[in-house]
Amino acid sequence: MLVKIISVTFNSAYGGFDDTELRNFIKDIEVISITDHMFVRNEIPYLTLIVKYFPLRREANPKLAPQGKRDEPWRQNLSETDMGLFNLLRDWRSKQSKKEGLPPYVLFTNKELAQIVKDRPQSLADLAKIDGIGKAKIEKYGTAILDISNVGIPPSSTTPVPAPIANPNPETQDDLFKD
Repeated sequence: MLVKIISVTFNSAYGGFDDTELRNFIKDIEVISITDHMFVRNEIPYLTLIVKYFPLRREANPKLAPQGKRDEPWRQNLSETDMGLFNLLRDWRSKQSKKEGLPPYVLFTNKELAQIVKDRPQSLADLAKIDGIGKAKIEKYGTAILDISNVGIPPSSTTPVPAPIANPNPETQDDLFKD
């Protein structure tokens, strides 16, 4: 067993702690446990993660053999602010796939998650318009995905906000607040 300590500072532009270093580190290891500790130094919040792990041997796992950089065109559609929601969806997918004993990509691919972040579907019907998301995924995961994707983060595209409906009879406005 080996131990790695990773410390990250709070990033106000990201809206939290950027976990990129941790994600890059754990992709090629077998994680035993991760313990977190938070502290503040000079009014800057820090998150320290203690990762206990076993290294994976490349010869034992051909998937870890060095390859060229993977083509990830879905990343091009996401802005830096979109990555927070994308990571929330990816974390949910990871937990859900472990519960079900399935690979994460069976639930949703990164491309599908990126499209959810970009489109910000407001209903199950909107979710069904995304390529690769069919009836079975919507029935099983649709509500959870909508709950996560509607956390109040504005969509990356400019969507017009509907104007409030004016009261056609201002004299009766006070009547609305009477018991």
